[in-house]
Amino acid sequence: MPPALTCEIARMAPADQWPTVMVFQAFEQAYREEAQANAASAPGDGPAAAEHAADNDVWGEDAAGSETFDDVSRETLSSDVEGAASAGDSAGDAATADRSASDEAAAPPALRPADLRFSMRSLRAARLKGVDFHPKVADLVDAGGPDATLEFPSSEDLDEAFSKEGLVGAMYSDFEARSEQLAMAQAVRRAFELSENLAVEAGTGVGKSMAYLVPAALTARNNDITVGVATKTNALLDQLVYHELPALSDAFAELDPEGGPLTFAPLKGFTNYPCIRKIENLVRDGVGVRVVQKKEVSQAPALAALLSFVEQTAYDDVHSLKIDYRALPRYLITTKSQDCLRHKCPFYGAPCFVFGSRLQAESADIVVTNHSLLFRDVAADGGLLPPIRYWIIDEAHNAEAEARGALSLELDAEVISGIARRVSSDEATRNVFVRAERKAASDAQGGMTPVVGLAEKARSIGRDYAEKAARFCEALKMLLFFDDAKHGRNYETVELWINPDLRTTATFAHVRATGAELMAESERLVHACQELVGCLEDVSGMAAVQREIASLALTLKDHVTSADLILNQAPEGYAYAAVLNRKKDKVVDKLQALLLDVGDKMNETFFSRTNSVVMTSATLTVDNSFETFGQAVGCNRGDASRTRTLQLESSYDFDHAMTIYVVEDMPEPTQRPYMKALEELVVLLHRAQQGSMLTLFTNRREMEQCYEAVQPVLKQDDLRLVCQKWNVSVKGLRDDFMRDERLSLFALKSFWEGFDAPGSTLKGVIVPKLPFSKPSDPLSCERAARDDQAWRHYVLPAAVLETKQAAGRLIRKADDEGILVLADKRLLTKSYGKVFLRSMPSRTVKVLPMRKIAEEVARKLAE
Repeated sequence: MPPALTCEIARMAPADQWPTVMVFQAFEQAYREEAQANAASAPGDGPAAAEHAADNDVWGEDAAGSETFDDVSRETLSSDVEGAASAGDSAGDAATADRSASDEAAAPPALRPADLRFSMRSLRAARLKGVDFHPKVADLVDAGGPDATLEFPSSEDLDEAFSKEGLVGAMYSDFEARSEQLAMAQAVRRAFELSENLAVEAGTGVGKSMAYLVPAALTARNNDITVGVATKTNALLDQLVYHELPALSDAFAELDPEGGPLTFAPLKGFTNYPCIRKIENLVRDGVGVRVVQKKEVSQAPALAALLSFVEQTAYDDVHSLKIDYRALPRYLITTKSQDCLRHKCPFYGAPCFVFGSRLQAESADIVVTNHSLLFRDVAADGGLLPPIRYWIIDEAHNAEAEARGALSLELDAEVISGIARRVSSDEATRNVFVRAERKAASDAQGGMTPVVGLAEKARSIGRDYAEKAARFCEALKMLLFFDDAKHGRNYETVELWINPDLRTTATFAHVRATGAELMAESERLVHACQELVGCLEDVSGMAAVQREIASLALTLKDHVTSADLILNQAPEGYAYAAVLNRKKDKVVDKLQALLLDVGDKMNETFFSRTNSVVMTSATLTVDNSFETFGQAVGCNRGDASRTRTLQLESSYDFDHAMTIYVVEDMPEPTQRPYMKALEELVVLLHRAQQGSMLTLFTNRREMEQCYEAVQPVLKQDDLRLVCQKWNVSVKGLRDDFMRDERLSLFALKSFWEGFDAPGSTLKGVIVPKLPFSKPSDPLSCERAARDDQAWRHYVLPAAVLETKQAAGRLIRKADDEGILVLADKRLLTKSYGKVFLRSMPSRTVKVLPMRKIAEEVARKLAE
């Protein structure tokens, strides 16, 4: 720990917390010499920086408020660290000098060298010493067609890599060659080489991560380009970044010392990274306390840990930061894209966690990001991510839904009312116009300035905006008139399909009229914001205020666009929905325009600007066909989206490991005796299996009803059962389940996929009902109105894939065994039942009465 940082931590901590601070003293001596040596160090200097000084790909902002590449040179970013350790941030040094006397009095004697002054810029410069950025070639070829200048790995290269003596063999001491893994790797290699897209369904145990990472790494290293990997879940992203890629990098360093290790970088959105400017403000303001559950909690320990984190890590995200967020809420230490000061921030460039991570990504062989950021990049027509031409999308069964979320529009009453509260407030802490007015008046010593006049004008419009916002939010609630009680009033939220008939009603006309009034006021406020932003351009000390006003204007412009599309234009390509909370006092309602044909947009944008996209998951096919997936994401709709497919069975013996039981004597889910029969079945199976069961429901009310009936019975048998009730931590349930091998769980959507419990922790999965979407779902309603086969084209395939995901929770390792119990009799009485059963990973399917199933399970357990 650098001595200056140790002193700063000690200064912040109250005397009664010095024992905690003393922990840092153990590091002081070891870092003292390094701190002195770091005084003039900086990343970004040297030949590499000079070589790339002309590259103009750094992260600014486009008109939509998202970070994009602008015309500031990359050298500007990377050279921002130079001289920081010696010079320090002037504002930080001034603030430090002002409080030096109090520092001397506050710090314990061993922690107050007179010559040590704390500076966030010095801290980051010391940490980033020796870091250099080597941006990859941005775009070697056009988005389509192969190019002879690229050198792709050969088939023999992949054979060698997946041998005992190769890259993958070097990673695992117990390496065993898997033909399915090599087949997938060769398919990825060919897709890259031929500039084709590839969809791969690879069952559990294939080792698909390495099957795509190895050819991706070889392609990147051979050509000095970046290959991108996108995952849906943070769990898989972290698995790649902290396990697979480091091991692969070590293997490259061992087998190819001249080529060096593989370079890789995670890339996430703004709010995943600490904001150094905000952290510095917290340090300058001093340690405070927050009231949590009527108790005062000091911020000192959390802030000390945060400063230590900033000093010890280059560009890790806040998920690696273990602090008490009750004392230091996340919004205080992170920023949003629209609130970032960018080049006006003293930490802009390499010292910044956000922009530094972008520079690091530009220089990496492999970039790992999430679906959300990737598809927001598609929605923005590029700019949020480096210009990567080779992509791998893992967990691709989620791609359509994630892309739809990024490509759709909405008007959120909660956001609107939040803006209204801020712009109509007289408090400077809430209203940016008040802050601008007071700061300008103070600088003018009470006199009138253009800024003061424009700020007063904006405040007046803000009050008018708040009135119109309240009327609009009240009008949205009136749409509850169309809420059909049959949808079930056990839920707070109802989704209404805004169809042509509803648009002709007086109620919707009132929503449209109040929306028009609000949008007119929004445009007036946008104009006022633009005037203020221009006037503040050359006013010192107003950068943060200017940025917040500009951000507000961009948000309001987005609202105007969304409102016009949803309320007035209503083009054919969307399904329109109102998401309403039944409680009148909860202003959280939304109007949505949900993009219908995601694949068409993907074909026009994403596929057209990439050379090759590999999409993979354990669940892409329905009845062994990729047709549904291809239609959903836009494969094979043109030359740019040409896609080959590959289906690989699991390397595990699923027929032996998983027995699928279909309950023969269950009533159909719509029949009255169904719930009683389900309760009996659940008790029988839990007793037979002695716990370790996961029951996946589609309906919260039915889950809680079943739990209330079953839990007391199982408790008498010393079998513990927990339930995913409202406000229960999903992570807590997962951790609890993993700790207790006999624990059983009733759960909803969040456990249908992405939940891994290998070994004896999970021995059985029960699916009470097939997971068909609600007929009243606006997207389903719109599709049904356009396609008389919509249920078979959309609803059925989605339910099959979700059931395959449920089955996938069971077998996670080669020696896992378990049962999958399907309690929906429609599997036997409806023609589509065979589609479900043919799509399951195991062909060991038994149709038996519930008591026979329980007897067989108990017998196997006793063997």
